[in-house]
Amino acid sequence: MPHSTSSNPIVATFGSYFHGRVLRRLAVYLALMLSVVWSLVAMEQARFDQLAEIGSKNNVQNLSRAFAEEVRATLAVVDLSLVQLRGTWQRDQADFGKAVADHARYLRDRVPMRIAVTDGAGRLASTGAATARAGLMLGDLPQFSIHRGRGDDLLAVGGPEHCRITGRPALQLTRPIRDGAGRLSGVIAASVPPAYFLRFYDSIDLGPNTTVSLVREDGTVVARNTQGGRNLDMGRKLTGAPFLLTDAASGAFRRASQLDGIERFYAWRRLPEYGLVVTVGQAVQDARARYAQQRAVMNSAGVTVSVVLALLGWAAIGAADRRRRALKALAAAEARWKLALNAAGDGVWDCDVTTGMATLSPSAQRILDSEHAEISWFGNKGIAELLHPDEIEAIRAALGAHISGATPDYVYQHRIRLRNGEWRWMEARGTVVERGERGEPLRMVGTFSDIDARKQEEERMRRMAHEDALTGLPNRALLEERLRQAILAAQREGHKVGLIYFDLDKFKPVNDTHGHAVGDRLLRMVAARVRGALRASDTLARVGGDEFVVLLPRCAQAADAERVAVTILAQLEQPFRDGDLALHISGSLGYALYPDCGGDGEALLRCADLAMYDAKAHGRNRVSGSYRTTVA
Repeated sequence: MPHSTSSNPIVATFGSYFHGRVLRRLAVYLALMLSVVWSLVAMEQARFDQLAEIGSKNNVQNLSRAFAEEVRATLAVVDLSLVQLRGTWQRDQADFGKAVADHARYLRDRVPMRIAVTDGAGRLASTGAATARAGLMLGDLPQFSIHRGRGDDLLAVGGPEHCRITGRPALQLTRPIRDGAGRLSGVIAASVPPAYFLRFYDSIDLGPNTTVSLVREDGTVVARNTQGGRNLDMGRKLTGAPFLLTDAASGAFRRASQLDGIERFYAWRRLPEYGLVVTVGQAVQDARARYAQQRAVMNSAGVTVSVVLALLGWAAIGAADRRRRALKALAAAEARWKLALNAAGDGVWDCDVTTGMATLSPSAQRILDSEHAEISWFGNKGIAELLHPDEIEAIRAALGAHISGATPDYVYQHRIRLRNGEWRWMEARGTVVERGERGEPLRMVGTFSDIDARKQEEERMRRMAHEDALTGLPNRALLEERLRQAILAAQREGHKVGLIYFDLDKFKPVNDTHGHAVGDRLLRMVAARVRGALRASDTLARVGGDEFVVLLPRCAQAADAERVAVTILAQLEQPFRDGDLALHISGSLGYALYPDCGGDGEALLRCADLAMYDAKAHGRNRVSGSYRTTVA
């Protein structure tokens, strides 16, 4: 097509853009540029899949650890109850029913379980209730008969199966009862509903197809929960699962479920002392759904960039024969357009580097809280005077790196002082668009972005991740991190680490009588009072409803931890004033020491928790350190 010679100014101006040579070059340009753009889009989409997988694996691994600890703690409480009730049965069978009732009352908010005792022949002797079906034969069940062939005193875990006493599904935990000569004289058992372990599912949110499971080491499903139903697959047997093919303590894998066919990212942890494995799985599609919006934005960005590149390329190719000055102006205008496109709604600035004066758009004035559309980049009453003192040197270094050509753009996030004296977070971007003959910068254009809300949200999320929302104390996650650091320091320096686990006696009656608002205020008062009784180096954390943990990072001996625990108990026994109310509570406290009681943070927490329940079992309002032997 020949160049247009029309007298019409529009045709004369734009006719050259449809010349055959321009269109051929445009076709080559688009073939190259669009392949690059959509390759980058494809790479970003693949990166989102990778991020989804990494995030999902981290989530399920953390949750499997928490689920395992919850199951382990539950079974430990049941085992402790069996040991204590066995002692009661052997000492005074007439008092056994009262002891069972006391345990049921102590543990009603923690572990629902039923107790049964058989004689040596396997006949039901007692359930601790007046309605016990005495004489019912249970000795043929695996969880009872296993103790006939063993001479030890170990806990046996059986099930899942339908309990003959209640007729309901149950996980059976049993211990032998032996006479003075070591002969088997009976078995004491606790039946726990498998569905009880699935309450952990209600505290997580990884998507509609998330699943948590409790599985025996032979692959039998003890309990499993999904959005579709609770424990529908109890008793089914898994084959070929990775955790069945290894002796490792934990692991992760990705596969389609044998039970419902959904592909998931799984993490598992073994409980070898109980012959159980816990698993947590997040569906692949649920993990990827978290990035659905980013995928859509990326596709839209690909389309937008493609269109923009096509238009810009067409314009650049069509104007290739224009004069050098016009090309230079076009390059500057293109740089401004690209910055404005990438930061729509942000403030634009244009700086004459030789004079140091920057022209601000209305949005830039608003972000800087400036009364003037033109402001000095340096000097008195310039932007430099508004910068936060802690960030000035880093800003100068970043700006100098770009001006010297070491970086393609200037990008930095920093704070700027407003006229009312407050600080606002902003992100500054800029590019040198014009240089002199010796390469010296003459002109820079860029944008200011108000990121204060984002920074505040990031800080809020950081606090939420590490602080208890009600009391402001460290939460379990922060406690575990500090405990890990304390143990590392103790390993280096050779001292001990103390841990005190306690909860509040008579707290539930306060909630029931005066309401949860009073209960919440009481928890805050407890936190403040106990925190005031500790050293600055100690950590007080809230890990449950009315459960707290005190970390003593440096102890010389067990007496140090006991002395702190006694001080805390004394603080709890003092009345708490809430307006006209005088609230009276107490506490049950258990303490443990590293390395005396456990070789890592999980074992130490578990040991202190068991010691606390020992304090409860012996009447509450006391301190116990009875679990001083090592917990693996």
